[in-house]
Amino acid sequence: PGLHESRLDRGDAMQPPPGPYGQPSGPYGQQNAPNGFPGAGGAPPGGPPRPMMPAAGPPGVGLPGGPPRGAAMGGPGPAASGPGQFQAQFQGQPQAHPAGSAAAPNGFAPPTAQMARMGVGAAAPPMGGATAIARPPAGGPPTMPGGGPPTTMPGGGPPTMMPGGGPPMGAAGAPPTMPGAGPPQMQGVPPRAGPPAMGAPPMGGGGPPAIGGGPPRMGGAPPMNGVGGPPRAGGPPMGPPGAPPGQAQGLNRYPQPGQAQGFQAGAPPHGGPPPPMGAPPGQTPYGGQPPPYGQTPGFGSSPQGAPMGSHAPSPAAPASSSRIDPAQIPRPPHDAHASLVKHDTRGERGGATHPPPASTTFCARDLGSCNPRYMRSTLSTIPHSGDLLSQSGMPLTLLVQPLALPHPEEEPIQVVENVDGVGPVRCGRCKAYMNPYNRWLDHGRFSCVFCAHTTEAPREYMCQLGQDGRRADWTERPELHKGSVEYAAPGEYMVRPPMAPALFFLVDVNPVAVQTGATTSACEAILRTLDAIPEQKRTLVGLCAFDSACHFFKFPGSGGKEKENSSGTTTKHLVVPDVDEPYAPLPSGLAVPLEANKDDIVAVLKQIPEMFASGRHGLPCGAAAIKACVEALKPTGGRVVSFIATMPTGGYGAVKGRTAMGTAMSKEMEKEPVKHAAPVDKVYSKMATEAAEYQCAIDAFLMPNGHVDVASLGHLCRVTGGSLYRYYNFNTTLDFAQLHNDLRWNVTRPQGLEAVMRVRASAGLGVADYGGFYCKRTPTDVDLPALDCDKAISVDLRYEEKLNDGQDAFVQCALLYTTTHGERRIRVHTLALPVSSVLGNVFRASDLEAQTCDMIRKASAKLLTGSCSLQGAKDSALRTTVDTLHAYRKFCASNNSTGQLILPEGLKVLPLYCLALHKSDGLRSDSSADDRAEWLLRGVSCTASSAVPSIYPRHFPVHVLADGEDGDVPAYPPLPATTWLSAEKLEQDGAYLLEDGREMFLWVGRATSREALRETFGVEHVDALQASHTVLPRLDTKSNKSLNAFVDTLRRMRCSYMRLRVLRRGDPSENAFYRRLVEDRSPAGMSYVEFLCHVHRLIQNKFQ
Repeated sequence: PGLHESRLDRGDAMQPPPGPYGQPSGPYGQQNAPNGFPGAGGAPPGGPPRPMMPAAGPPGVGLPGGPPRGAAMGGPGPAASGPGQFQAQFQGQPQAHPAGSAAAPNGFAPPTAQMARMGVGAAAPPMGGATAIARPPAGGPPTMPGGGPPTTMPGGGPPTMMPGGGPPMGAAGAPPTMPGAGPPQMQGVPPRAGPPAMGAPPMGGGGPPAIGGGPPRMGGAPPMNGVGGPPRAGGPPMGPPGAPPGQAQGLNRYPQPGQAQGFQAGAPPHGGPPPPMGAPPGQTPYGGQPPPYGQTPGFGSSPQGAPMGSHAPSPAAPASSSRIDPAQIPRPPHDAHASLVKHDTRGERGGATHPPPASTTFCARDLGSCNPRYMRSTLSTIPHSGDLLSQSGMPLTLLVQPLALPHPEEEPIQVVENVDGVGPVRCGRCKAYMNPYNRWLDHGRFSCVFCAHTTEAPREYMCQLGQDGRRADWTERPELHKGSVEYAAPGEYMVRPPMAPALFFLVDVNPVAVQTGATTSACEAILRTLDAIPEQKRTLVGLCAFDSACHFFKFPGSGGKEKENSSGTTTKHLVVPDVDEPYAPLPSGLAVPLEANKDDIVAVLKQIPEMFASGRHGLPCGAAAIKACVEALKPTGGRVVSFIATMPTGGYGAVKGRTAMGTAMSKEMEKEPVKHAAPVDKVYSKMATEAAEYQCAIDAFLMPNGHVDVASLGHLCRVTGGSLYRYYNFNTTLDFAQLHNDLRWNVTRPQGLEAVMRVRASAGLGVADYGGFYCKRTPTDVDLPALDCDKAISVDLRYEEKLNDGQDAFVQCALLYTTTHGERRIRVHTLALPVSSVLGNVFRASDLEAQTCDMIRKASAKLLTGSCSLQGAKDSALRTTVDTLHAYRKFCASNNSTGQLILPEGLKVLPLYCLALHKSDGLRSDSSADDRAEWLLRGVSCTASSAVPSIYPRHFPVHVLADGEDGDVPAYPPLPATTWLSAEKLEQDGAYLLEDGREMFLWVGRATSREALRETFGVEHVDALQASHTVLPRLDTKSNKSLNAFVDTLRRMRCSYMRLRVLRRGDPSENAFYRRLVEDRSPAGMSYVEFLCHVHRLIQNKFQ
């Protein structure tokens, strides 16, 4: 009862419709692979340039327009060095197809022919050292600490690019289209009558901030080197697109050894008092008022490398200056990624070394301590006691990324096989794994470095010791000289045979999803990804659709008696109408081997959009459908890959209390926005925990055109170790390429199944808490139904007793998991951390990116509970920043005047990142509930390399990109110089590209010349550029080739495709761009200069 069955004939009913589905497909990996797709020569995404990828390759890089359905999205990568070895291979880049040629790939073009026949969708338009801040003396002009103006050095705008051949990308085919009602007519937008006040991004319906013209500079201070600085009063604007950068004198932003740099005190560049960070009018959160104007401190710097607390004298400032120059306050140094940084994890004398920044391109050599890609601490030298850590104000947290992608020049992690029946050698008391730091007492006994317990090794593992106390075979055994090693797990580490990979695809077929093109896009993305799924003989695939009921498809399996006796019928359509108590229509067999059933799966996917084109209306049952798919996967485990375009308002897990914005409920969401960051009902937590117990992970691809309650659906991904993707205001033309790439990378990236992780620390340290995407059912272990290379788990450490000064502390992460090849493995990473009783040494070893990542993760975790307010999360991040800078000022720079704000060299931009966090979508009070929940869920699992871009994006002036020589496309990297995130840097005749790791915005000024528009975008007027449908075309012009090569490079440097939004000045969607200009004053908070003054005041209050 309650189970309906209908049959689909393999003949007429399952024939693929004409159009994109019927296009011929070439063999996997041949010339019809899209140019620039990482599998065909692109580098993998992920933080800094990460050229490593699995054999199948990371997400593709290319414009909508790729190979036909079924064509390989990348060349066939060589097999990995062994099961479980996630070593990427470089592959040759195919030749680019000329635009419009018959061989031009079309793999990223969204499906439209079928939608045209169905009359859904909309037609696409035609393509067209330490820093010091000093208070001015009372009763006189502001002065800089020390003396005259800062040293200047010649230089000017962004450097020109070196000519070279960039990686070719897919040819520009026709843009993805969705026939239907047709696009809105492009209407000219006349220039605004007058710009709004400078420095204020648009508020509500207001206009964007004024362009050009910054605050007055200090007398005689030239523009900043490399990024052009704010223009002088009456100075010339930036050159037209393509013009070489100016050769103006530039100010050295960061001091060199023996060189001082100062900042003049005075009133901030923006009028009016700085608004408190989210507090009500008249109130200032966390300990004091912002500094009154006229008492704004000035800025100075000590020479790089000077002893802690010693600062070189700074020259005096001109007496006529009364304002702070924004060009001289600390900002992140630009990294062009032009060279490879070599890093040894242990020094020549055997001591641990400080790792390079996570955002740089580095190659690490494992000399006994693990690669910082796998484990990174907020402090690479830790205090000897908990009291000293409390004094520093800094956290002690590890960011563990056990399956991170290595650099291609790094040695792969070696696998230790079970020889003579000897499994991993472990301590008899604490069960820590063998590592290079255990001390061997004789040929058969060793002392554990974690608990000092003496353990006798198995007889087969015994070996004589040399005169130096080392085993004679220490160079032959990886576990005795490597910080990272992987063991083949013996049988006692398994409770059942290793599970096979299983993917259960769930597609939204509600009428709204069909009309917006989400259903067709999801089916086509799955179709184009099937060939890329690894281990197709072992991988199981199931298929389900949902509207107001659940629709399962039973495939014939591997071809047994059922198929022979089916009388020509091969696929069963099973309907589950009871969505209040969802269940699987069959106890097993709904997921079948991919290779043996690929033809049947493809046929059903082609039929689904038309099958449900006139579907029944009812309440969408998305949560119930996910629950039913989990029930179907319980016998085997696996992943539920769901494509959801409508809010689940019916059946199990119905979202009834929280509705879309604009209703009466929206007023409550504005008053108490944080309550909507937690799941709407406990049923979601119960469902997620049950799925994790059966090793089922849940991935959510959200494609809404309204509110879908990301907080509830994303909680399923968080607890089960899945992934969350959201394409707000889903548009097939603009978003299909990213959807396809995200799905392909999701199923091909290095990942582990049914994993369990535990972190151990040496005596005196302990694990306080974990954070990230996981399920914790025991106090010591972290259960991970799925873990991939893009997620990190944070581990907070606590002190249990004092550590020995001058020695090392140790942390070990052990991950037991199943590879996609079906082998059970144990990956062990061991990290050594020097111990010091000198606080100055601890500050020197602070890791800015790791501390920023920890700040983001903790703020996100607090808000996701639904019990912490936005102001509380802001105050917590601000308190951490102030406590850290106060501790440095008090204990490491006490010889300086109390009127100076002293910033440690390694943490000089920590206040900027704190301000950027306050203005992020997760902590802004004006963010929608879904925007906030998505940002928080990404923040709670972010890595050290992805954390900073999520709050402080990179901002490139692309109108000065080099065009290359002799028609060659410029080679990137090196990347061009960036500008700071302020509207002051925007010129009306320029173009700027902003990327935050998830999406890109290309802002085009209204005064851009017609020639530049024609050569770059193929349009005659700037009003032809509209964010709702404009894509970056592929033209045979130098400027267009250079810009496309640059965009392709940025996409390869991140772990996602990053959709590109082209915005002209005055575009209705322009506010999304201005929200990311965090250095300007806005409704979300102060400007950067004002915030520095506010931080200085809070530090001064702590001295009183």
